[in-house]
Amino acid sequence: MARYAMIVTATGLVDNVIVYDGISPFTPPTGIELRLADDNAEPGGTWNGSAFVRAVVPTPTRTQVLMGEVKNTEKWDSDAEEMVDKTASEIAAEKLELKNLLTASLVGGDDLDQVQTQTLLRLERE
Repeated sequence: MARYAMIVTATGLVDNVIVYDGISPFTPPTGIELRLADDNAEPGGTWNGSAFVRAVVPTPTRTQVLMGEVKNTEKWDSDAEEMVDKTASEIAAEKLELKNLLTASLVGGDDLDQVQTQTLLRLERE
């Protein structure tokens, strides 16, 4: 048994990776080709004709990170190797930074999504 990538023929996009013996009768769906996969073959990646290329994982923006952080009252303490409570000043600093980033986005002409808008309104009320 080996790993095979199911590749969209028209685009080179890896649709899925399956385990297949390479012998048993199997007909891929129309527009899909099978190719023996290596460690770089993954759904969302591509086949460039000679090698598999992993999908690019975008680095989250500071705003995206803070959108999650302001909901958490704990942080990872690498020295203690455990979660610890954030201080009130750390929480306040994160909220202020996020409020400023969201406000700057609006002033810069960007549209906020619904969650960002609700978060900004909540932060302005606090």
